[in-house]
Amino acid sequence: MKKKYEINYLSEDFFEKYDSKHFPEIEHKLNRPYLVLVLKVENNTYAIPFRTNVSHKACYRFKNSSRDTHSFTGLDYSKAVVVNDDRYIGTAAFIDEKEFLELNRKYYFIIKQFSAYVSGYKKYVAGELDDFSSKKYRYSTLQYFHSEIGISVKQNIEPKEKAVAASADVPAIHPAVIRRRRKVGRSR
Repeated sequence: MKKKYEINYLSEDFFEKYDSKHFPEIEHKLNRPYLVLVLKVENNTYAIPFRTNVSHKACYRFKNSSRDTHSFTGLDYSKAVVVNDDRYIGTAAFIDEKEFLELNRKYYFIIKQFSAYVSGYKKYVAGELDDFSSKKYRYSTLQYFHSEIGISVKQNIEPKEKAVAASADVPAIHPAVIRRRRKVGRSR
């Protein structure tokens, strides 16, 4: 099976549409281009940024790199964007040779890991995750692409906002906690 991906920059058209004022979680590098891995997952084309300082777990960290850096380099899933319109994809780019070889070796693993991230994000928006599991989705750029990834307008409310809206008097218990308690026979 042929690997279907590209390494590109995002175009100026992308940054004109998704400006930093209205889309603060999308990286806007003024002096440095936004280098991305462009790939198709399900019905969408995603651009996953290459990052030099990846300090969280919502990413793929390269084990091998020739770059002179004392931090982790990788693909940051939390800052991935949907680029279904070809005009948002800029010119072709090149990455470190060791990272390129590793990307080719781990391509299917990265696809699987990123697909799981998108599925987890959908569960986060639906309020199906506990607070600990929700942490990696709070600042995700996928929040700007709900219609593209199949999240209905009804689900666009943050999980904590749902709980607050449900009742101001009663302490909110996350639905996942309620389900766990039912399974083990505990109630509060």
